[in-house]
Amino acid sequence: MRLLFTAVAAHGHVLPLAPLMSAALDDGHAVGLVTAAGLADVVATELPAGVEHLPAGPMPFELATEAARRTGEDLMAPSTDGIGETFGGVLLDLAADDALAAARGWRPDVVVSEVYCTVGPLVAAALARPLHRLRMTAPLPAVLTAAIDRAAAVRYAQRGLAPCPVASVLDLWPAELRDPAPDGPGAVPVVPVRAGAHRRPAPSGAWTPPPAGPRPRVLVSMGTIFSSTDVLGAVVDAVAAHPVDVVATLGLGLPGEAVRGHDGRGAGGGTVTFVPFVPLEELLGGVDLVVGVGGAGTVLAALSRGIPLVLLPQGADHPTIAAGVAAAGAGVVVDSVAGIGPAVGRVLSPEDRTRGCAAAVATAMDRAAGPVEAVRALVAGTSEG
Repeated sequence: MRLLFTAVAAHGHVLPLAPLMSAALDDGHAVGLVTAAGLADVVATELPAGVEHLPAGPMPFELATEAARRTGEDLMAPSTDGIGETFGGVLLDLAADDALAAARGWRPDVVVSEVYCTVGPLVAAALARPLHRLRMTAPLPAVLTAAIDRAAAVRYAQRGLAPCPVASVLDLWPAELRDPAPDGPGAVPVVPVRAGAHRRPAPSGAWTPPPAGPRPRVLVSMGTIFSSTDVLGAVVDAVAAHPVDVVATLGLGLPGEAVRGHDGRGAGGGTVTFVPFVPLEELLGGVDLVVGVGGAGTVLAALSRGIPLVLLPQGADHPTIAAGVAAAGAGVVVDSVAGIGPAVGRVLSPEDRTRGCAAAVATAMDRAAGPVEAVRALVAGTSEG
């Protein structure tokens, strides 16, 4: 069978697809990915060998810049309608033609699209193929979904298309991190899928964790988008004021920006080590606490191992994700750098219950279907249909 995946061209949207792609390839299926040409290196390095890259669509900065130009809104703080125009309008305007041409040539049997990517649903509608969605983050608020759908509806009408039904949602986001919401009549089937830390097909070799020492180890990861030298430095200083060893990822930042850090000793006497972008699977060994912004990938990776979190939300869906983590008791949320030091001290204290709650979330995540089971169920359902 030929499985076509589609994703917005950002690490946090593409990397969660990797385990499903690997499972499909191992079972002998063909796997394609529609995403921007600018992500070719990521496809080659981070995804399993055998994934066919079908270039289409903009890189994130181009997408956000064009949306801001059209709406007149702040690039980093769009309104609900601005988000709708970004993903339902601009993304389709810049990606649909190339994506449709590539998909017609590739001839998929089924389309799997991450929840922010509107390109996959349009391709599925145009080619009359079954559509499945992958949710790798907290469920989108209904107002955002409606805004995206409104903008996309204009583009469907321009092409004489109607949206096709969603066959299922492959859900990486554990129920423990969201408000329980009963499915209504006719709700799309949801298939919980086990999430974990991203790993490369071959280890990067960029980082080898040191042997466990007498001090707790804290990983500071501000994600792939919201990193900046000033913010990262302030967060690291706040963490390193405790007697801990700190490992801080430099992230990727925005175009033209280089995030920097200098290894050394913290005020608490522990080591401070900065590393480049490295898959989280290679960073989490021996880690006692993760400090981050609330990015979905980092949160899922940490909690899959029962590691508690201290979160300083910066934008995007971070506040929603952080609220879910706090409600589960698996982390502490702060609203400023000044709150990080006290939160770190609290979570690392022996009497704190946050670690136990994080372990409970990990146990629940382990009960979900693995990627192999999820892909086989998807393929079986497509064959029967």
